[in-house]
Amino acid sequence: MKKGYWSKLPKEKLQKLVLICVVTLIAVVGVVQFYVLQNWSELTEARAGIDKLNDQIRQAERKARTAQQDVANRAETKAFVETQWAGMVSGDPFAWVVREISLFAEQQPVHIGGLHPGSKAETDGKSKSPIYRTRLEFSGTYDQIGAFVRDLENRFPTSEIESLSVAGSADDRGAHTGMLTIALRMQPPEPSKKAEAKKKT
Repeated sequence: MKKGYWSKLPKEKLQKLVLICVVTLIAVVGVVQFYVLQNWSELTEARAGIDKLNDQIRQAERKARTAQQDVANRAETKAFVETQWAGMVSGDPFAWVVREISLFAEQQPVHIGGLHPGSKAETDGKSKSPIYRTRLEFSGTYDQIGAFVRDLENRFPTSEIESLSVAGSADDRGAHTGMLTIALRMQPPEPSKKAEAKKKT
């Protein structure tokens, strides 16, 4: 039926219809090529740009997190160094020991019997700072003495208890006497201005 319809059309009209179809097809191809494909290319470029920006944002976020961790680590290191420094002998060694041990003993159940002037010694190789040895006498129960020694080491983390003796008898009603020798780190002396000038040169 369709074949009969097209065969009845005049030749000129049929040519015009064919020409219109060809022109329409060319127009559609042109629109697709110059509009749709161009927009598709722009969309692809936009997506690539978005992906690049997302990568930059992720990198910036990682750097920010790393910077925050660095700040936290520096603060933690600074606090640790300050704690270590505060636990080191400074100034007159015996006066420092009397003051610090007395303040520490106020919070302890043991009774401090005596603090003996000690001696200053050069470094033992583990550290560049000199050490100050002193002897300490105290009394209390076994549990109190144990807690005292533990807290003493925690209070002065750079120190080292070199000797410890505890004595008691059946008549002391649980109270024993103790004696320990402790080696306390001393703050290194500040370099003189001449030494600093030599280092700079």
